[in-house]
Amino acid sequence: MEKQTKKWVISGSVLSVIAGSIFVASNKKTREGVTDFVSTASSQTKHWFQVINENRDTVVQQLRSSGDKISAIVDSASDDVEKLVETSKSLKAHVFDLLEAVQDSTEEIKGLKSKFEERETIEAETTMDPDPEALLPPDTGQKKLEE
Repeated sequence: MEKQTKKWVISGSVLSVIAGSIFVASNKKTREGVTDFVSTASSQTKHWFQVINENRDTVVQQLRSSGDKISAIVDSASDDVEKLVETSKSLKAHVFDLLEAVQDSTEEIKGLKSKFEERETIEAETTMDPDPEALLPPDTGQKKLEE
């Protein structure tokens, strides 16, 4: 399937070039336009080759200078990326240290809580004689009526 597509593309391109050539050859105005374009492009190309040849050292020096600037920028960016990687590793270590400290604090708080609850339990067991007024229901206002 691909070979047939390639054949069609190639044959279509060849026919287009032939048709374009026939049109250019038969039409004087188009022929003059094409020759003017080709001669202008040729003269501009020759001009730029001449300018580059005359100023080769300057052009080469400018290219080297640009290359050096680009190299310096890339080196600086590389150093910055390296610093960022080191900083992120350091931050990661700090986060793990912080998490460890928080976990230790949590364990300490849990230990203190259990000791506090244990102390309350012991105190409650040692005071078996509760306050008699604590066993009475809350004041409903009958004392005030009796007085």
